[in-house]
Amino acid sequence: MNILGINQVAGILTGQHDAAAALIKDGTLIATAEEERFNRIRHAKGFPHQAIAYCLKEAGIEAKDIDVIAIGYNPWAIVKRGFFFLDPWSMFAYATTFFIYRWGVRNLVKTSGARVMYVDHHLAHAATAYRCAGFPEANVLTVDGAGETETAALYKGEKGILTRLAHIPFARRLDRRPWRSIGKAYTQMTNFLKLGSHAEGKTMGLASYGTPRFDMSQILDVRSFSSWTIDRRNIAKLYSVYERKDEKAPLTQDHKDLAASLQLALEQAFVNLGHDAYLRTGFKSFALAGGVALNCNANSRLLEQEFCDRIFIQPASNDGGIALGAALEAMHRVGDGDFVEFIHAYWGPSFTNEHIEKALKEAKATYRRSDAIASDTAEYIAKGKIVGWFQGRMELGPRALGNRSIIANPQVPGMNDKINEEVKHREVWRPFAPSVPEEDAPTYFEGIEKMNESPFMLQTYYVKSEYRTVLPAITHVDGSSRIQTVRPEQNKRYYDLMKEVGKRTGHPVVVNTSFNDKGEPIVCTPQDALRCFFSTGFDVLAIGDFLVEKHTAHD
Repeated sequence: MNILGINQVAGILTGQHDAAAALIKDGTLIATAEEERFNRIRHAKGFPHQAIAYCLKEAGIEAKDIDVIAIGYNPWAIVKRGFFFLDPWSMFAYATTFFIYRWGVRNLVKTSGARVMYVDHHLAHAATAYRCAGFPEANVLTVDGAGETETAALYKGEKGILTRLAHIPFARRLDRRPWRSIGKAYTQMTNFLKLGSHAEGKTMGLASYGTPRFDMSQILDVRSFSSWTIDRRNIAKLYSVYERKDEKAPLTQDHKDLAASLQLALEQAFVNLGHDAYLRTGFKSFALAGGVALNCNANSRLLEQEFCDRIFIQPASNDGGIALGAALEAMHRVGDGDFVEFIHAYWGPSFTNEHIEKALKEAKATYRRSDAIASDTAEYIAKGKIVGWFQGRMELGPRALGNRSIIANPQVPGMNDKINEEVKHREVWRPFAPSVPEEDAPTYFEGIEKMNESPFMLQTYYVKSEYRTVLPAITHVDGSSRIQTVRPEQNKRYYDLMKEVGKRTGHPVVVNTSFNDKGEPIVCTPQDALRCFFSTGFDVLAIGDFLVEKHTAHD
């Protein structure tokens, strides 16, 4: 049974983004990737042609071999939930969308003759969390901007079945836009502060510089799934005097305090929704997805609670994971299984040394082959060099996890500023994450013992006081750090690299940030890596078994 999951079809609502595809074969996840990595357009919309082609190639099949096409959008959801609007414009918009969507699906099926399954947006998010978590029982929380009719949902995951228990609708009466959305409230603050499109992570980072002194009770006050006040419009109504005029205007302390205030409200919302879930199910395991689950601080606040024993956060919690979720739910429906093994996020393309060397020769790059790439790269890192690390299969999701990463020595003062200014070309206050071998994490970070792992860089812990001056490049202004832990079975080469760094510096910890320049997706191919390497301030590129080193006049 070959199941293709997608989250975009030609003609779908233009508000959707993060087109992607996923392929499950006989109950085994084979591949999944986002279209943006191939067409180089961030948060790409539309039909994921190249992502589908990659998945089919990885599975060794053709379009005619697809048995099921699972789509992470349900055009019937509005009808199913009685979610009709009375004004003519809303009725026309939804009817038009429905027929365009159906037309796009019919054209897709013509090439394969496959059966089509529609999966609700939030159910697809829930499937990516529950069916990858490895927990037989779990509270499954999905929180984002909006699905078809809701902005958050609670599912009970038990014995391989996801049962919907509660949700937060995105609108009531004649409202046509998702005012009542936890995710949209956070996005609204991001826009209010002129931090950029799809830049909610900047708001989270900025919040650490502020004090939560503003009252958010009319903007985001969530007590449970049945008791909440959410209205993003009130940000401007209440605090218009503080609105940042443009992205070049200075960020004031008021702006930082606004970010901190909404961040605190978001964290409390997560805690309250989690407690509501626990009261309904009695489960102490949680599985999270939806774009808001990328907020590391909120995830960690939930994990700290006594009613939460363990947590899994899907690394592709954004809509780039919807294709995977649709495929997983279809897998369950056809009886091919309830869960997949998901101990890592490396489900994208990989490239052989032969392919890489061909690209190096075409670029006329000076390079050398290494028989000990982890050891040789560790030498550069120990000397304070900024390294582009391109290895194995590409990661899924917005976090680089050690295969398409920029890595450096966190012990070098000012290293974070140097990477921000010379390579990433972004705001100097943006924090960086560390990668660390799983068994070494408790040495450096407080509180990680509860789970002992953070494999997808989606939880925040505090650097122990004695190491904050030792590891300045990964210690945020408030002492926090968004860490990634690594085991050999997850990524042996990256694990070995950190151990080699430890031998040379005394601490097996590296700075890890995504291999890309500002405004572009994470690199996918060797050609992408070479373009980024030669056009920015890298020192070294470790690509497959090859090393490329830049030389300056003083070398």
